Amino acid sequence: MIKVIFFLLFLSSNLFPNSLDVSNLNGVNVTNNIYFINDKNNIYSYKDIDSKADLETLKIMHIGAAKGPFWTKLTLVNNSDKIENITLYNPLSGMNKIDVYILKNNYLLNTFYLGDLRGQDKRESLSSYSNVNLTLNPKDEITIISKIENFYVYNIGWNILKTSEYFKMDSSKTYFAGLLGGIILLFCIYNIINFILYKNKSYLIICGIAFSLGAYQYGFHGIIYFLDININLELITAITWNAPSFGGIFLLLFVYYFFEQKSKYKKASYATIFFIICYIVLIIFTIYAQFFNEDYFEYTQFITVVILVSTLYLFLFGLYALLKKEIGSVYYFIREGTLFLIIFLHTLGLFNFIPYENILKFSIPFAYMIDLLLLVIALYLKNKKEQEILKKSQLMLMEQSRFNSIGQAIGHISHQWKTPLTSVGTSLTLLEVIYNHDSKKLISTFEKHLPLMTKSINLMKKSIDEFSNFYQTKLEKEDFLLLETISNIIEILSSKIILRKVNIEYKIEENLKVHSYEHIISNIFLVLINNSLDAFKAENNNCIKICVKNINQKLVITYEDNAGGITIKPIEAVFDYFVSSKQDSKSSGIGLAVVKLLINEKLNGTISVKNTDKGALFKIII
Repeated sequence: MIKVIFFLLFLSSNLFPNSLDVSNLNGVNVTNNIYFINDKNNIYSYKDIDSKADLETLKIMHIGAAKGPFWTKLTLVNNSDKIENITLYNPLSGMNKIDVYILKNNYLLNTFYLGDLRGQDKRESLSSYSNVNLTLNPKDEITIISKIENFYVYNIGWNILKTSEYFKMDSSKTYFAGLLGGIILLFCIYNIINFILYKNKSYLIICGIAFSLGAYQYGFHGIIYFLDININLELITAITWNAPSFGGIFLLLFVYYFFEQKSKYKKASYATIFFIICYIVLIIFTIYAQFFNEDYFEYTQFITVVILVSTLYLFLFGLYALLKKEIGSVYYFIREGTLFLIIFLHTLGLFNFIPYENILKFSIPFAYMIDLLLLVIALYLKNKKEQEILKKSQLMLMEQSRFNSIGQAIGHISHQWKTPLTSVGTSLTLLEVIYNHDSKKLISTFEKHLPLMTKSINLMKKSIDEFSNFYQTKLEKEDFLLLETISNIIEILSSKIILRKVNIEYKIEENLKVHSYEHIISNIFLVLINNSLDAFKAENNNCIKICVKNINQKLVITYEDNAGGITIKPIEAVFDYFVSSKQDSKSSGIGLAVVKLLINEKLNGTISVKNTDKGALFKIII
């Protein structure tokens, strides 16, 4: 008897469901007034639902992972004496299909076809949510029956607001979405500029992270659909489902390159590559499920598993990097810890393990902003350290190049000293012999050989003076005659020039003054001329042409030889470090690299090279 009474009460409660009064929505729990049924076999119509007695009371709107479709029933009444304009909307943006039937006194008044797989033109008002605008006259009572279909994740409830309040809320959401998009755009531009400046691919990876996570947020919150920019509706859904996987790939690529896992953490690099492969497989799997067999969406929970496990792995690696005192590891560790916590809570809510409140939905974009900011800070710190190391390395290379050039200059000077030293030595030996054996001829012989000895000593002194001018490294710019500077280098290399039978042609004004670093200019010409001399063969037509012009306050120098050209390909690689076309194994391969560095960094200029019919032509603009 008791069971019969309970059954009759249950039957009556479903035959005559509670009506929700729309005239007073403050503090009303809409869920208590919604009834539902799972239609896995897809056998019901809205008429069946209207008359069905065994509908269940909806306890929570967001039911998480499930297999539908679902039918819901909600009765609204206006108990006030004025017209009420209300809006019903499904709180989960991006639902695939929602058929809404409006009934009054068992008569179908209207039908709405909503969902992100339905064209925007089918909606009465375009919004980021699937929504229905209703007008209830005083004492009106209507029934809303809906059929809801989605890929695996379901929210089958309705929220209700006054129409004016709803569009105010939706406008605020759109405003913050635009703000988020603007921040992401500026963020990407900033990182692209940094990539161009520093050639560090991690900046592009951060752009990939920002773009992927932004695409997910825009898809998940219905913004892409709302924008109505003629993107295929299936593609919008694909973007929403796959953007987290792409974001995961970029996050893994960042840690792979940022911490140089391949060279420093070999075992960790294998784990990173494994998770990247998992994401790629999941992307292929999800696309197949969406476009070929929807039943496979039942297994898309593995996306969540991979996201959680990979994020946990990144968090643990961040902790390990922190213990290893890697540059930027503090910010990376904080970033990974925050991201893991937010994604973990968001996933629990999405799959209905905890209440899926709005704070969870909107915590993700803010967490991503903090995440990206911390990534940039970590990258900035590492890049700053690398720039300091690079600067020190460049200074060391400059010093090495200077000492290398000095060594070459000393070698050429020592070669030039052989003849005058031999001459002085011969004269001294002769004078010594005469002094010991025929002292009467000493005076006359001394008078004869003194000019020769003086000439030899002056020649040696001149070589030392030239070397001193080359060796000096004044820190300040000064005015000097360019022709004299180049002539000084020619004198230093004169013996080698004579040996190679090289003719040097000048097109330089004698009074052309340059305000720059003379020792750097000397170093540049020493490297260029010496390289040509090494490339020349012992022929009579070897030639170097040096032309200098002052054009619009810019010094344009062209240096050309006929030594056969540069065989390195691409030819610009001749300016790379440790690249040399010389057969001599003693060649360091840093001469032209340092020349380019000096021109770019110290002289604020440029250098380029190309082959001509007979040799190589360098163009320097200072």
